[in-house]
Amino acid sequence: MLHYYKFCSEVPTPSPARGAYHKSPPGKGWPEECPPMRAANSFGWDLLCPGDLEFSLHEEGWHLDTPLTLESDWVYSAGDDEAGVPLTQENAWFWEQDQMLHHVISSEVYPEIKTQVKVSTFLFMRTESNELLYFSDIPNLSRPFRVLSALVDTDWYPASYPWHCVLDLDPGEEKIRISRGEPLCRVFTVRREHYSAHEMSQEDFETYFERSQRWLSEYGREGNSESLDITGTYVKQQQLSSFTVHP
Repeated sequence: MLHYYKFCSEVPTPSPARGAYHKSPPGKGWPEECPPMRAANSFGWDLLCPGDLEFSLHEEGWHLDTPLTLESDWVYSAGDDEAGVPLTQENAWFWEQDQMLHHVISSEVYPEIKTQVKVSTFLFMRTESNELLYFSDIPNLSRPFRVLSALVDTDWYPASYPWHCVLDLDPGEEKIRISRGEPLCRVFTVRREHYSAHEMSQEDFETYFERSQRWLSEYGREGNSESLDITGTYVKQQQLSSFTVHP
């Protein structure tokens, strides 16, 4: 289970992912009509852009044109005898050349990552024991930036700041805009387990292949001289995961 808390009330709530993110033009066979791709598209929650983001490319690199600092709705005190104050959080920031904190970036590395920007989700997030949180791009959605994938130990690491995602901006663009409420990145929980892969034995494969032929015989319709038509059958038998959001 994903547990979240907003930095302030104006931050958008996570949204269950959708099977499609745009309406296809006329025609049949668009990739987003493929049931397995729609299942991937709708797996997880979308973290929505908290506010309009606009970046412009200059000679020295990318620049954030829409800096924003939000203030928390709640107050924090470092000690019992100190008055509480709201916290503040910036919406986005770039890596710095020769930075030392929060980790070192040497001069050899900076040119390779200067197109990357960290964007705050303004959400504190944790998961249950042995559950990790996977951050990724929105599947099968082409945009002028990509989200770097990350697998975060949110079950034991209680970050004192809202989580962020890292965007890699396309240097072929001059301006990139992400509007408030647009999907920023995808998150879903995964178990911390031992996963293994094994090659099937000849007997196992024969059983598998015979089963596949029986399935085709039962559900396939006449297609052409070389194959059977299973249009509609896969989606009817498909068992999708469900993702909800509770206040």
